[in-house]
Amino acid sequence: MQIYTCSKLYNMKLNTSSLLTLNVFVFLLVNFGFAQFGFIYNDSIQVKKGGNTLDFPWAGGLNHAQFSTIDVNFDGLEDLFIFDRSTNQIRVFKTVVNNGVKSYKYLYNSRDLFPEDIRYRAAMVDFNGDGKKDIFTYGIGGVKVYRNSGDATNGLQWVLEKERLKSIYSNGNYSNLYVSSIDIPAFMDIDGDGDIDVLTFNIGGQQVEYHKNTSMENYGIPDSLEFELIDACWGKFIESDTDNNIQLNSNAGPCDRSSFTETPNGLRHSGSSLLAIDLNNDNAMDLILGDVSHYNLTALTNGALPTDTALMTSMDANFPSNTTPVNLPIFPAPYYVDVNHDGIKDLIIGTNASGGSENLESVWYYKNIGTNENPNFSYVKKNFLQDQMIENGKGAIPVLVDLNNDGLKDLLVGSNFRYLDPSDKVSKIQYFQNTGTVDTPEFTFISDDWLSLSNAGYGLRMHPAFGDIFSDGKVEMVLGTADGSLHLYTKTGNGSEDFVLQQINMTDNLAQPIQVSAFASPQIFDLNDDGLLDLIIGGKSAGLTYYKNTGTPTLPSFELITEDLGNIDMGEQFSPDNYSVPAFLRHDDTTHLFIGNRKGTIYYYGDIDGNLADGDSFTLLSDHYSFIETGAYSAPFIDKIRSDGRYEMFVGTDLGGIWAYIAGTSSDLILTVNDLEQIDEQINIYPNPSSSGLFTIDLGEMDQELNLKVYDNLGQLIKESNQLWSTSHLDLSNAAKGVYTVVFKSSSQFVSTRKIVIH
Repeated sequence: MQIYTCSKLYNMKLNTSSLLTLNVFVFLLVNFGFAQFGFIYNDSIQVKKGGNTLDFPWAGGLNHAQFSTIDVNFDGLEDLFIFDRSTNQIRVFKTVVNNGVKSYKYLYNSRDLFPEDIRYRAAMVDFNGDGKKDIFTYGIGGVKVYRNSGDATNGLQWVLEKERLKSIYSNGNYSNLYVSSIDIPAFMDIDGDGDIDVLTFNIGGQQVEYHKNTSMENYGIPDSLEFELIDACWGKFIESDTDNNIQLNSNAGPCDRSSFTETPNGLRHSGSSLLAIDLNNDNAMDLILGDVSHYNLTALTNGALPTDTALMTSMDANFPSNTTPVNLPIFPAPYYVDVNHDGIKDLIIGTNASGGSENLESVWYYKNIGTNENPNFSYVKKNFLQDQMIENGKGAIPVLVDLNNDGLKDLLVGSNFRYLDPSDKVSKIQYFQNTGTVDTPEFTFISDDWLSLSNAGYGLRMHPAFGDIFSDGKVEMVLGTADGSLHLYTKTGNGSEDFVLQQINMTDNLAQPIQVSAFASPQIFDLNDDGLLDLIIGGKSAGLTYYKNTGTPTLPSFELITEDLGNIDMGEQFSPDNYSVPAFLRHDDTTHLFIGNRKGTIYYYGDIDGNLADGDSFTLLSDHYSFIETGAYSAPFIDKIRSDGRYEMFVGTDLGGIWAYIAGTSSDLILTVNDLEQIDEQINIYPNPSSSGLFTIDLGEMDQELNLKVYDNLGQLIKESNQLWSTSHLDLSNAAKGVYTVVFKSSSQFVSTRKIVIH
């Protein structure tokens, strides 16, 4: 079986072929993962709301989350795994112990610990009884399974166990075990024989199929995924094909078990979620159902004896009715996981309609005040984890500006939209005042709808930009809106809300409206370094639009220079939309451009100065800057907010939150530009794996000196070497067998990482 290793620890892109190998060295990323250009993920800035300090302010938000647990570093503690259906994002909250008390710590960049092709759904389930959670995710028309073959020495490793699960249907056909891409099936030992079975709605979407795993019957162990459709109407109930009404004890269709033969064909309703759970400790599996287009959960009680065919005999259509019932728009999906570290599984409900359901307070938490055997759920909150983050719906847009003239940069957070109801959305700008100091910034939540702009009729995705364009010592605001237009606000005082609308539609030097295609993202920046602030505008369509300020310091006049500044295009072949968000900065008389986009990466451009005319091109230095991946709609903002003069970068994510980064201690933090991909490709280590612990390092034609550090799987430094040139030798003959990480660093802060194996 071939082993696939990853050339960049911080950018581990997983090949979906047989064995996917990677280590939990992601913890090292916090220390040096993005130092190649100087920025390091940094969650040290405190954020306060309602008098409390948020636990995970820079965790990036949640929208449509699915929950399970997995021990990511084999320390015996179950960590919280969250798969967000919105652009297939992954979040991991690591369980840590301090003074005997367990809590969560957000694990940045945890997406790289898992296979790249996880889509639509992901559940961590130990199917083979080895104590390690495996991945059940979407495969074409059904279920794909990755087996966890990792251990404490080698870290997480994934074997593609099944490209698609198959089942023997009642007509004798051995066919794909169908599960719709929008459904959440139940992977659970239904019959208590020790292997994992599958409950899923049939293709028609009215009955639940029971696909029994026959591994125990065939082999006496649970390590095989061989299924047979045992019951085409498990529970003997039918869900309406037009709504979520339930008919118990039905004899329609496959529920008439004496005559019906199930075949995998037919039409399909829109979607359902299933949680198999024993609600009353009678050793018979009950069900909790969620349904697309609805807000509630329905609990069905299995009245059959454990040895009999399942029969749902009663239901709670507003579950859990003993407390505040679920009312979560739309398509709630339940999960049974321990989230408060008391060893008792709780009930968590997320939304499962990406882009079409609640995305601000979309994770309901019910504490289990009973036991795992006899659960009793009590409502706690409707924004689990989200209440501990900066969270503004979908697609956060961070902007820093001193709003109250106290010398400290405050934080505004826009967004693409928040869900209101199935036919309506809204965009609001949140205001966090900097209540810290020039040495230690701290943000305190002040307003959820700054300036009440949601009532101004601008539509979705409002994007503010600030600059003193009149040279009067006050910052003006240029607000980009969904129709592609700009709106000018002037500041009238020192208060954070002392802004008045000056020009409903900004115009250029010819009195024509300043306009881009849609979703204008402006930046006010002196691009040509003439002392006058210019306008650069991103938008939905390809490229940046540049308006040069040809006026005077007190009377600006904006002239259109080009609608394709720098010849930038971040669209893809079949999706030309960019949703570009520019972040220009000038350091030591050199201009740099960082630009967000619909893909969720950040492009980095140089050769800007002197190339501002229509038809000129900037030089693309990286199309994956710092390997940042927000899933979609990345929105970077870079500024200095501390007295030490270091830059900090705040990146809005698709899930409505923000990731924060700080520059390294080098004063050259981002200025030495290397072609990252070309340099990284030149580094070669062989033989790898090595049985002797002796390695040769070939740096190819690299013309700079590198330093080297070797870490074991616990992150301990075991070897360090300076002044590597051309070809060098690495002697780890005294090291134990295992996997090690080699980190290369140059004087310009570039970092490349390799994994090596001694066997």
